[in-house]
Amino acid sequence: MDTDLRRGGVAAVALAAAALLGAASVLAQGTVPASLDSVTLPPAAAKRALTTMEINADTAEQLVNACVGYSKAHNGGASVVVISPAGYLVHAHRTDGQQPNNIDSALRKAQTALYLRVSTREALNRWNSLESQLVRADMNLYLNPGGFPIIVNDQLIGAIGVGGAAGGDEQCGYDALTKVLGPQPPMAPPMPFGGVGNEPAPARPAPSPAR
Repeated sequence: MDTDLRRGGVAAVALAAAALLGAASVLAQGTVPASLDSVTLPPAAAKRALTTMEINADTAEQLVNACVGYSKAHNGGASVVVISPAGYLVHAHRTDGQQPNNIDSALRKAQTALYLRVSTREALNRWNSLESQLVRADMNLYLNPGGFPIIVNDQLIGAIGVGGAAGGDEQCGYDALTKVLGPQPPMAPPMPFGGVGNEPAPARPAPSPAR
């Protein structure tokens, strides 16, 4: 009986230790959820801007640096843009060797994610059909993966867009958001042409034979 109790005690201690290590690991990885106060404009800046619900420059720079760090770890570079809820630049950076298209696409991904309030991957899944092509072009949407709205405590405080990233634009942005702001909703899965639910695009009627 005593042996069983001792074993149970050792097991409990081991589980507690594992839990503590796990918590320490989460803290070390920077995955503790951010609070709005820590990532939005401080009172003096909010008074000047007449808004509080905007990502602060410090946090925007951290996101950009985390994404650049991810791309460097994958032996390459990236172009990263963070914009405010009003659509204006908060922080941006491109590493050496990036092409003009990379920084343009990063900005347009951020703008699209801000406009639609979802990642550009999720938006692509929704709009990925022949029927939506004309509407999508008319709305000037840039539906390439790599753009995310920045949401903290159910509040939109900005958006991030990534272009030309080694290791993948989408994964680069997602990794940065997780490291700086804490756990994020799962990324939307890639879907084949045809849109949400993996259904193919509706079949078009065959053309009438020539007369």
